[in-house]
Amino acid sequence: MEDVYREYKPLLFSIAYRMLGTVSEAEDLVQETFLSLAQGDSGDIHQMKNYLCKVLTNRCLDVLKSARRKREHYVGEWLPEPLPDMDGRNDPLHALMQEEAISYGLLVLLENLSPTERAVYVLRSALDYEYRLIAQMLERAEPSCRKLYSRAQQKIQAAQLQVEVHPAHTQTLVEQFVDAIHKEDAEALIRLLSQDAVLISDGGGKTRAAIRPISPDKHVVAFLLGVSRRWSGTVQICSLNGQPGILMSGEDMRPTAISFVLDEERERIKRIYILLNPEKMKHLF
Repeated sequence: MEDVYREYKPLLFSIAYRMLGTVSEAEDLVQETFLSLAQGDSGDIHQMKNYLCKVLTNRCLDVLKSARRKREHYVGEWLPEPLPDMDGRNDPLHALMQEEAISYGLLVLLENLSPTERAVYVLRSALDYEYRLIAQMLERAEPSCRKLYSRAQQKIQAAQLQVEVHPAHTQTLVEQFVDAIHKEDAEALIRLLSQDAVLISDGGGKTRAAIRPISPDKHVVAFLLGVSRRWSGTVQICSLNGQPGILMSGEDMRPTAISFVLDEERERIKRIYILLNPEKMKHLF
């Protein structure tokens, strides 16, 4: 069991995190999956990887269906939890997540999919599972899984956002963003944003945040310059979900994480996601 745990834990966490968008829930479901394996008869399992992925995916589906009802009462916008890259850690889990980083923009877009669409998309795009195996895991017909994947792809492509990780180009824009905020330079910020830029913040009712998305670029800049005057702590550019983001903390401010999505040409910032909910920040600070 120890060998099985070490071998498959990184893979299962990768699936659960993509499915749920939360770190603590993903870790809990991975533990529950291994616990159920330990309590059962593993001798009858011939394809351990497929078995574990099936059990975990269906557990994630149950959580997602329940979470949809809970989020109807969530205060303001709901954002996934960003995952920091742990450089220098000799940990297979972090090595896998860094190698197969899922951009924060894609993680947000996955929230627009139905639970089953999300499961099919993750299993197909992240693991390259054949539709036959996906159908077996979800106990659905293979043609149905093909349609679900096609529908999920269409929804993601319709957003016209950069969903791949491009750390080098994002680094430059994030550095310019921090400099413009520090100088309170509205014109510089306008030049960094696409005209249809959108800012989304998530306070979860625990701290002050914009209840609705803010757009277009001029309104985003006005909001940023207004709230940035309260950013009195440490501002650190770090790697979140495989590309540069910002972490801020200090005695007089709430811990804050900021992630960015560029437009398709990667020339300007199209989405700014500001996470303020303290319940989602425990793994970051």
